[in-house]
Amino acid sequence: MSSQYRVLFVEFISGAVWGELPVSDLSFSQTLNAPGAATVKVPLNGAPLRGMDWQVLQPWRVLIYVQRGRQVLWGGPLVSYGVDLAAEEMTLSCQGLWAYYRRRTITSDAVFVQQDQASIATYLLAHYGDGTYGGAEVGPKALAWDASYATGVKRDRSYFRHEWKSVGKAVEDLAAVRDGFDFRITHGWGNGRIVNTFSMLYPTTISDTGVVLDHGGNCDVVSFSADGTNMTTEAISIGAGQAESQLVTWWYNPNLEKLIPRLSGSESRSDVSEVGTLAAYAQRAIGVGAQPVVIPSVRLHPDRFPGVSDIAVGDVVEVRALVAQWPGMRGKYKVTEIQTSVADGGETTTLSLVPTEVFASVGSFAKP
Repeated sequence: MSSQYRVLFVEFISGAVWGELPVSDLSFSQTLNAPGAATVKVPLNGAPLRGMDWQVLQPWRVLIYVQRGRQVLWGGPLVSYGVDLAAEEMTLSCQGLWAYYRRRTITSDAVFVQQDQASIATYLLAHYGDGTYGGAEVGPKALAWDASYATGVKRDRSYFRHEWKSVGKAVEDLAAVRDGFDFRITHGWGNGRIVNTFSMLYPTTISDTGVVLDHGGNCDVVSFSADGTNMTTEAISIGAGQAESQLVTWWYNPNLEKLIPRLSGSESRSDVSEVGTLAAYAQRAIGVGAQPVVIPSVRLHPDRFPGVSDIAVGDVVEVRALVAQWPGMRGKYKVTEIQTSVADGGETTTLSLVPTEVFASVGSFAKP
């Protein structure tokens, strides 16, 4: 495997760095608003674990980190492993650190009235996920964040004990409304430990890097597709309640309906009892469905700028792919996933991108 890479393992509860894994190859994905994953292959007949017992490599006991040069690009818990005795190789399957917070539950009533959405998210993480506030809640205290950060967007939210809602799902739902936010967890060294930082990106297209990905120059636009499967001109969001008392809102795109016939879409949000919150989900669906999604598949050129160390999920980049006798494509895209594979053959990095137009505010609101 490339000498630029190191794979470290850290005790989840204490954060203590326990050692380095002798890795033959690995692949990992960094994903916006989601955990991502990693697969690490460890030869059983290779370098030892520097005095550590193999038994420490237990699911949820250790975090696995991928370091390239001085940058820590990925981190998350070991979730499962398999041993191939014929090949004398162990395969570690890991999920990004956010997967842990999907496994924590809101265990008491938490009501927020006109609170900044950033404050709501970090309170849920600190109190119910990380155990930062102490009391009855326990946790690894594995996250750091800027406690003073605010988006300026106020929300009303109620999370009741009897709903037993996942902390991760609550934050994801809070983010996934019109005028919501993106989030990511980044990793870096601090005082001899690896620090995991939870960051919110607001507005969601704020991270325009000015980076240009030019087909044939610093990348290959392997292919791209235009997908109208999820185009929507009428979005229906269905909230709490039953039958006649059920809360329902609609959002329309009348300008698009001048060009194409009505396309309806619906989604169930049974835990939502506020009209404004339900409308925000419907408005987001209309924005996402306002046009075909043109998705390029971009493979970075190795040893060129930008590389995997230069781009983060949530970044906005420009993609250009111009071909003679064909109009090609050019536009701004948000990086939603970075997939990297490292083996003896070198390093391959592929980006998943979404057009920034998806996040435009369009349409009009109606309610019963």
